[in-house]
Amino acid sequence: PCWTTPLGGPGAPSSPGAQRRTPYEWMRRSVAAGGGGGSGKTRTKDKYRVVYTDHQRLELEKEFHYSRYITIRRKSELAANLGLTERQVKIWFQNRRAKERKVNKKKQQQQPPLPPPPAHEVTPTAAGPPLGGLCPSSASLLGAPSPVLVKEEFLP
Repeated sequence: PCWTTPLGGPGAPSSPGAQRRTPYEWMRRSVAAGGGGGSGKTRTKDKYRVVYTDHQRLELEKEFHYSRYITIRRKSELAANLGLTERQVKIWFQNRRAKERKVNKKKQQQQPPLPPPPAHEVTPTAAGPPLGGLCPSSASLLGAPSPVLVKEEFLP
């Protein structure tokens, strides 16, 4: 690889290759102190990204499946139990909802489009009970019109 031989030659300590081969003291200390995996954070440019433990993810997922939106009280309980801040729990839920929307959208795009529903046609089907079969009193409403008695005082 290119870092094994510095660009400026074997005795040029200020070349980029030499810096890669011998990291700064602060870089060496963070790796030795467990910055790589033990602390639960990974270094990305100037920001740290929290890597949740399996237990934390499991508990957060269980809570998410119970309810997609977390209450203030439950958020503080969960944060205390899992050793996270309430802000971390809130952001995890926001990210999880975004992930779910993305997955659902992808599923919808993969499904073949359904044929449009047929136009409203009034045709009896042989597959169901007769219209009057569900409620005996409705049979008279659906059949022939029955005479309606109107009191004389209501007639014009």
